[in-house]
Parts: sequence; C-alpha cells; structure tokens
Amino acid sequence: MESPLTGSEVRVPVDKQGRLVLPQWLRRRLVPTPGEVLLRETADGVLITAVASVGQVEEAADGLPVLRVGHPVSNDQVKAAIAQERAER
Repeated sequence: MESPLTGSEVRVPVDKQGRLVLPQWLRRRLVPTPGEVLLRETADGVLITAVASVGQVEEAADGLPVLRVGHPVSNDQVKAAIAQERAER
C-alpha cells in the first residue's frame, strides 16, 4: 500500500490527554502487531521507529498460548530455557 503522505501532508488529531492519533495505515506499517515505538527528536523533527519485539503471544486453535519469536525454536531449546529459568529461582 502506498503511503497517503507521498507528495502531500496529513494532519493527525491530538486528543484531550495529549495523545496523537495515528492513521490506521501508518500504525499497520509501523507496528504490524501490538508493541512499542521509539520517539527520537532530531534536527528535522521527531523520528518514530518500531521497537523490535522479542516475541508475540497468540492463542492456538486448541486454546493454549503460543509464543511467536520470528524464527524456529527447537524443543531442546525450550527445555533448556525452562531449566535455566527454574535454576535461577
């Protein structure tokens, strides 16, 4: 989808609490899944970038939670992570 900003400007509203309301097309492009953005002031204005998330918890068809981390994880890696977490308690 082409950005509506190409060659033009788009005004965004600010609500009573001072929150910017970003258009849906921009939110979907910037942060396709719920997460965070990083705001950084620059000489030209404010730069908004998505913060890479470590993982996203989703619900599987059977109702159990599934952690999506963007790459395959073996069963042995999961067991090792669980063992390490338990050892640190």
